[in-house]
Amino acid sequence: MAQGRIARVWAWIAETPRLVRQWTVVLLLFGCALVALGLQADARGWWEGHEFLTNLVSSFTSLCFGVPAALLVFSHLGQAQEQARNKVQARTQALHAATEFEAVLLAPFAAADLAQLETGLREASQALQATREGGLDVDERNQRTQVFFNKLHVLLPSVTLARPYDGLRAMQRDKGQRDVMRKWQTQVQSQSRILDEEVRPRVLASGSAWLTPSQASDIIQAARWLFMDGRNPWKSRVSQDPRGPQSTAALAYFLTDVTELCTGAKALKSLPQ
Repeated sequence: MAQGRIARVWAWIAETPRLVRQWTVVLLLFGCALVALGLQADARGWWEGHEFLTNLVSSFTSLCFGVPAALLVFSHLGQAQEQARNKVQARTQALHAATEFEAVLLAPFAAADLAQLETGLREASQALQATREGGLDVDERNQRTQVFFNKLHVLLPSVTLARPYDGLRAMQRDKGQRDVMRKWQTQVQSQSRILDEEVRPRVLASGSAWLTPSQASDIIQAARWLFMDGRNPWKSRVSQDPRGPQSTAALAYFLTDVTELCTGAKALKSLPQ
């Protein structure tokens, strides 16, 4: 334990600029010499009748010890206080950004929190996968397709239609919902840039915990891929068979991208505060 303290002291001294260390040594040596001189003068009564000189030497002796204390001790205490303040501010900013990211992510969905959204996304993905199984007759495929769009309607209520879509073409004709999702995409991408370009550097500079490189890159990638060509179900090309794999690929990508964003938002909320 004592060795650890000594190591911290040496590290503290090593962080001090060389010029400051040199002047500190000079002033301390000169101060010690003045103390020795003052004690000798007291013993021999040299200060009698020299009050001004006595005060001058005393003040200079105090200065020789006070300046090193200010340079070495108080400056480091001030830096430590500033670092602690920056750490608190960075954590506050990270918490606020995580809350904003969660709110933006949840905005168009009928989910109370990230856990409910993640559950809904998983159930919708499973229902979508069921529509792509081989060997289904037309009636069974239509039934499974409607089950999927029912789940999607519960998760993502249409702003225009009160009923679930009956297929991908009906979904793409819903201009009101398409406009809502386009605006949502812009907000998600903007918030992800804030997290990466503003919040992350400040948090790391303060020494606070942040996402792992993998978690951070997953958020950036999912936000960048969101609604790219071939990944936007409101703009994807519908094949001759609207229930075929080509038509549902964009839906699968959409659910996957939102799931990745949801996972990243949960990781942000779990950061130590």
